[in-house]
Amino acid sequence: MTQPSLRQMFSGVSSALAADALDHLDLRNQCLDPDVMPLAPSHTLLGPAFCLRAEPARDTRPAMPYQGLLRAMEHVRADEIVVFATGRSDAAGVWGELITAACQARRVAGALTDGLIRDAAQLARGPFPIFSRGTVPYDSKGRLDVVAHGDPVTLGNVTIRPGDVLIGDLDGVTVVPAEVAGRVAELVASKRAAEDAFRAAAAESGSLTDAFQRYGVL
Repeated sequence: MTQPSLRQMFSGVSSALAADALDHLDLRNQCLDPDVMPLAPSHTLLGPAFCLRAEPARDTRPAMPYQGLLRAMEHVRADEIVVFATGRSDAAGVWGELITAACQARRVAGALTDGLIRDAAQLARGPFPIFSRGTVPYDSKGRLDVVAHGDPVTLGNVTIRPGDVLIGDLDGVTVVPAEVAGRVAELVASKRAAEDAFRAAAAESGSLTDAFQRYGVL
C-alpha cells in the first residue's frame, strides 16, 4: 500500500471508528493502553509502523552511547511512525527535541512509545505528533538501549508489526493490521454513512431509540 493511498483511505478516520471496524472483524484487542496519549491535543497519528525495541542498559557509563538507536533511525522512512517499545519502562525519556528535529527533516510521520519522553514543553508546541505514557527528565544514556529494529514489538497486549497502520488521537491509539487495512477502510466508510444518517434522524425525531432501530449504530 502506498502512503498517498493509505492517507486517502484513512483521511479523517478516528481511532474509535477504526476500533469499531476491527470489532466487526473480530479483532477486539487492537487498542493500546489508555495511558498512551498525545503530548498535545492537536497531535494525531496516521501511518505505518516502524518498530524498535529497547531494554535496560547493561553499561551505565557507555563509551559509545546511543549506538542501537542511531542504527535504527537510519532505516526509518518518510511517512512512517516510530514505535519505541520499552516494556513500559519508567527509567528514562526515550524521545526528545533533537531526535524529533532529525525526524522532521526526514518527513517521519510521528512517534509512539509505551515509555516516557522529555523536552515536553518544546515538543508540545510543535507539529510533530508524539504519543507516550508521560514525561521524565532522565536521559536514556546508560539507562535504556535500543537492541532491535524492524521486528514486531508488543505494547501492553497489542502486537505491532512493521507496516501496520497506526491511528491515534485524543481517544488513544488503534493498531490496524496491514493485511486488513483495506477492509477496515471499507467498513469505516460504511459506518460513517450510517452515523450521518443516524444524526439526521435523531435531529428530526429526537428519539435515540428510533434512530438506532433505523440505522443500527450508536
